[in-house]
Amino acid sequence: MSRELSYKTHILIGVRSNGVMTVIADWPRLPKQAEVQGKINEARDGYVTFACTPTSILPAGGNGNAVSKRYGSGRGL
Repeated sequence: MSRELSYKTHILIGVRSNGVMTVIADWPRLPKQAEVQGKINEARDGYVTFACTPTSILPAGGNGNAVSKRYGSGRGL
């Protein structure tokens, strides 16, 4: 990724058949469908699915008071 991530960052994730996920591209704004498709077309073979999603950025270390919360269906990609 080429810049600092924020709550406005949209990321394109490629998922391989073994479940390994890779960030393929990121945008600081909502990308157009043609931009996303272009990045998918440029990606190397081996991905079985792609997800383009906004992301929430949370600090990893924090001050020890972090609380884990689940959102959505919990089914993952």
